[in-house]
Amino acid sequence: VLFRSVYKFLPLLLLLIRPLLASDVINQRQDSMQDFNKLMRTANQSLKNGEIEGLAEIYGDIESIMKTYPTLFPDDSFDGKTKASNDIIDNREAFNQIANDTAEWAALAKIAAENNDLKALQQHQQNLYGSCKSCHSRFKN
Repeated sequence: VLFRSVYKFLPLLLLLIRPLLASDVINQRQDSMQDFNKLMRTANQSLKNGEIEGLAEIYGDIESIMKTYPTLFPDDSFDGKTKASNDIIDNREAFNQIANDTAEWAALAKIAAENNDLKALQQHQQNLYGSCKSCHSRFKN
């Protein structure tokens, strides 16, 4: 009897919970981007100082963020407190490609850091910033 009562109200419950879940994913992606930005600033400062130590880990973290980042944009998460453009829904493939490219630049930067190649690191850092600008110009309101 209790199961039937809960089952009867399940659609209403899902309707009420859905905005909360969308809000949670918006917070997750905003937190993820904040982490990404902190990592990029730290890497940039290290490179300006000619320091390579610790960069492999930073770029590994950036790569991990960008591999999962596209999953934080379900179609029902573009209302409310978000700066993400609805264009992501219509151009999901392009959005995912930019995230994938960013993850690849981070992986290459990690390898350059492991090889103590400052020149390559600087180039990969520039490429990472280019990916940021590309994505934000196209997919951020």
